[in-house]
Amino acid sequence: MQTQGTESAEKQPSTWTGAVMGIAMIPVLLVGACLAIPYTLGARWLRLHGEHKLRLLMKSRGRLMTWPEFACAMHKRGGTCIEEKFTAKGPVRIWWTPEDVRRESPHEIIDWFTMRKGRQYEPFAHWCRARYTSAEAGSAVLVDTPLVPRREIYALWSECRSDAMKAQWIEVAPPEILPHKPGQ
Repeated sequence: MQTQGTESAEKQPSTWTGAVMGIAMIPVLLVGACLAIPYTLGARWLRLHGEHKLRLLMKSRGRLMTWPEFACAMHKRGGTCIEEKFTAKGPVRIWWTPEDVRRESPHEIIDWFTMRKGRQYEPFAHWCRARYTSAEAGSAVLVDTPLVPRREIYALWSECRSDAMKAQWIEVAPPEILPHKPGQ
């Protein structure tokens, strides 16, 4: 007659098997890290390079302004800041137009998080791109923000939320990040 202790010991694999499997995984993890790090750095470089090319294009078309110019325009002239967010972590493009986008828009404007979840807000994203943020045909001016501290951007955003400020700040999801229709 066997005791319960010896039965459970016989059913479990030996500890040396687990140790060998753990050691065998080390090269796999090292190879994964060696591939992931250059991929991540390359993807980041491509994104930053694309944003730099856009800034150069907008500058050549007279559609680029510095952060101090933008802050001054928002305080003195008002208008609308269009924050075009691709993801919550970036990239984020800030555009300025002297127009009141909320009044001009034929579509409902909602927050970015809700907008990127559903297709019913796609018409606003396309309208905003065509009228304001398109590199080819838009009328908004791109704000050069790569070196601007986030706290300065947040401070201006907070000011725009008060009733005392005549400028407004809206967030928009670029059309390319919106969910695709089935079959596309």
